[in-house]
Amino acid sequence: MSDNRHQAGFVSLIGMPNSGKSTLVNAMMGLKMSIVSPKPQTTRQRIFSIWNDEKFQIVFSDLPGWIDEEKYTMHHMMNRLIRDTEEDTDLLMVIYDPSQKSAFSGRLIDIINQSNLPKLIVLNKADKLKPEAIIKHRQDLELLFDKSEIFVVSALVGTGVEELKSAIIGRIPAHEAFYPKDYLSDKPVRFFIAELIREQVLLCYEEEIPYSVFVEVEQCTGVDDEAELARIEATMYVNRKSQIPIMLGKNGAKIKELGTKSRIEIEKYLGQRVYLGLSVKLKENWRDDQKIIEGKGILR
Repeated sequence: MSDNRHQAGFVSLIGMPNSGKSTLVNAMMGLKMSIVSPKPQTTRQRIFSIWNDEKFQIVFSDLPGWIDEEKYTMHHMMNRLIRDTEEDTDLLMVIYDPSQKSAFSGRLIDIINQSNLPKLIVLNKADKLKPEAIIKHRQDLELLFDKSEIFVVSALVGTGVEELKSAIIGRIPAHEAFYPKDYLSDKPVRFFIAELIREQVLLCYEEEIPYSVFVEVEQCTGVDDEAELARIEATMYVNRKSQIPIMLGKNGAKIKELGTKSRIEIEKYLGQRVYLGLSVKLKENWRDDQKIIEGKGILR
């Protein structure tokens, strides 16, 4: 834009699980706004990350990865967020991971191509590709998404991120800010604390456990007034009774390890010392219970 009008808009990131959407948002923000892990379905709900400047406000909407096989009610609700994204989006960013054997679902391609939103196609994880492979993947993307501009980036090492940010600014409409300029997200501190604990669950446990857990912060004191020691109590709910001893580990060793690693990450996030208490409880078959999913804020 050539004038001095303020710009503001919503940019939605969509793609398959583990395509690097959250890592890319973190790279563009220069802050850790979304948890990341090598496991698919790390992101469960839409997370707004707000990039503020004197002349613009860009709200990145980090969406869950598309799930072809909707095994649970939660999967259906996650996919619905993607299908409904056109309602409050100004720009669609499609994140493509060339390392995945099945890089794009046909259903997701249809959703993207049927959308009337302006689109930026992002070929991510370019640091893992040879030049000739990049050329081939670009050609494939041009066939899949006709007349959409393609950007080659590596969210992990930062290659191409600044060019992508400039392109986003150039496509955001003139509008007043949607949020106060000191906001970085629409989520409260408790949400990010719970997510940091869940990130460590994803990293510390194998098999089904990470997908069977949700975290609720029961107590959070000393954070708002930046006390010398913040006190946090959190409960991790599992899907089946047999998962409780796995979460605890022999003589409680596993939950102790989880607590230590989670506390370190929370202290980095808050910038203060933290006492963290963790417990495990059963919420049987919660992934198929819409009331629990919505009521506990697992997915909104």
